Amino acid sequence: MNIFDRSSLKIKNGLPYFEIPEITQLERIRHGFLTRKGGSSLPPYDTLNLSESNGDRDEHVSRNRNLVAKTFEFDLNRLILLHQVHQDQILLVKEPALNLPSSLEYDAQMTSASNIFLGILTADCVPIFVADQKKKAIAAIHAGRQGTALHITTKVLQKMKKEFGCLPEDLLIALGPSIGFCCYEIDEKVFSPEWEPFSIPVGDGKWMVDLVRINIAQIEKEGIKEEQIFWIDLCTSCHRDLFFSNRKEGKTGRQLSFIGIK
Repeated sequence: MNIFDRSSLKIKNGLPYFEIPEITQLERIRHGFLTRKGGSSLPPYDTLNLSESNGDRDEHVSRNRNLVAKTFEFDLNRLILLHQVHQDQILLVKEPALNLPSSLEYDAQMTSASNIFLGILTADCVPIFVADQKKKAIAAIHAGRQGTALHITTKVLQKMKKEFGCLPEDLLIALGPSIGFCCYEIDEKVFSPEWEPFSIPVGDGKWMVDLVRINIAQIEKEGIKEEQIFWIDLCTSCHRDLFFSNRKEGKTGRQLSFIGIK
């Protein structure tokens, strides 16, 4: 497992972000896991909120999105953001965002098309990227509790094999900052028995759950080896100076993670 911490943080045009060197080295692929820092939004969305659906002012969100696009040198009209609904539907993107319906109720997307950027918005859930080292194919996944229970990551890997012919040994997978095992408590009503190896009971029918490790286990079952997996091991709840955390803050913003093919 390749694990990254705060020492890997980079800054570009005033925007802090993380990237995986092995993915950066892939020809024509750009990506970044952004933070909450460097934008225009006011509390409780301070400052780089990229979501339009949490109560932030439209002009602030628009300014933040334009800043991100300018900083990372892509056309904002080519950034596809989903209406994430905590399910397991996967969008296969074959055309620019301008040609897509306005409401995209999916929690993962994939493409092999050039000049398209796939975005995931999070404030505790796990943002996951998949990049094929040989084929021009990428995916972006929003893996929350419900998506993880539905094995959305597994389904994306299987769909990439079907649609693009991706082989497990050619894939690089990156998991971005998300709520950690230290802070994620759920009750038995939503706890899945298959999660027991990655969880600790804390009494009163409650469990501390490691969403990242559950997704990694699903990834490895698809033939991906540890050395192909990269994890930015930072808890969004513990590091609220750097990330939004819905679990800890309630009303708050969403940080963007993006991956695209130039």
